[in-house]
Amino acid sequence: MPSTALRVYVRNPALERIGQVDDYTSLTVMPRYNAIGSFVLEISADSGKANLMAEGNGLIIRTADGTLVDSGPIRTVDWSRSKDDSGAGKLTVGGVSDTEVLARYTCWPAPGSAIGSQADAVYKISATVAETAMRTLVNANAGPGALAARKNPLLTLAANGNRGPTITRQLNQFDSLLAVLTDIANAAGLGFRVVQVESGLQFQVYEPADLSGTARFAFDLGNLTDANYTTTPPTCTRAVVVSGGQSTPRVCKTVDRADPLFPGLLIEQFVDLTSVDTASVDLVAQMDQAAEEALAAGAGQGSLAISPIDIPLLQYGRDYSVGDTVSAKVRDSWMTDVVREVTLSCTAGDGTTVKAAVGSTDGDGTVARIYKYLAQVKKDVGRLKTRKAA
Repeated sequence: MPSTALRVYVRNPALERIGQVDDYTSLTVMPRYNAIGSFVLEISADSGKANLMAEGNGLIIRTADGTLVDSGPIRTVDWSRSKDDSGAGKLTVGGVSDTEVLARYTCWPAPGSAIGSQADAVYKISATVAETAMRTLVNANAGPGALAARKNPLLTLAANGNRGPTITRQLNQFDSLLAVLTDIANAAGLGFRVVQVESGLQFQVYEPADLSGTARFAFDLGNLTDANYTTTPPTCTRAVVVSGGQSTPRVCKTVDRADPLFPGLLIEQFVDLTSVDTASVDLVAQMDQAAEEALAAGAGQGSLAISPIDIPLLQYGRDYSVGDTVSAKVRDSWMTDVVREVTLSCTAGDGTTVKAAVGSTDGDGTVARIYKYLAQVKKDVGRLKTRKAA
């Protein structure tokens, strides 16, 4: 393998390293910011390492200098052979990052109680730092503090760095743990992931760096292959927040935020807090935060998508990583955005190549934003029907 090739190690279900794969034919790994990453590896079925490629095992992928790229379980092992193949064919191995473990759990309204005692409709986070709230949710629903039947014995939590702003909010019953963590982290400007540390899986929260002054990509610098910048209009400029109305009187308020590109555009969006008791001492904080989240999610956006490549002076993993803010020269202006995902590709004959998606080429497109908005409306209507039926 080339000296710059990615290093691949295989682990068993107990996370014990059982071998190194140094004869793969190709490897693509995609770490993602606040999302589940993935990898695809191809290897000859004749390889002596092929027997290690089994569902339940996992891969640990590192750069040539030993920096962890990602780790995660193998999910698929596909075999294929053509009529012209004189060998035993090839195996194509697919897997996901260890962050996927968070997608297996939901947020119980009373995580310390058995399923038959889930009488509450919501789980409340009261004025706590964002990282602390995230760690509490993971610990109570999947980590060391979870019920024995729900506890993942391999999952631990990194030390609390008390990062992020103070938040106050309520979670609907049995919301996806991964989705809730993503919402909190993105609003707080934090990153999170689950990676293998020694013989366990560790939930980590971190604060991405603003490298827009040093991690700079441009065609005239020789580290940019393509770029595009698009704008999309807002879907919400006025949050109409409604709380109470069931056991307590309704309280309604509106919060406006003019869009800088569309200052005269008024779009109202209903924010459903009717499950919140209006007698709550932190009612104002909850309503304000709900309005802030709705306005932030519905704000007009400028999306910068670039395909940078590694050069000796600026390399992924050493100089920037997923979640960091970088700069790219678009026409005659420098623009900044977050590195959402990185694709590292390696073949037996070549070294490792790197391309990064800065901004979003799909999740923030105009059509995708409209569908996301409609999907949220449908979800809110479904929850409203559920409450009325109850």
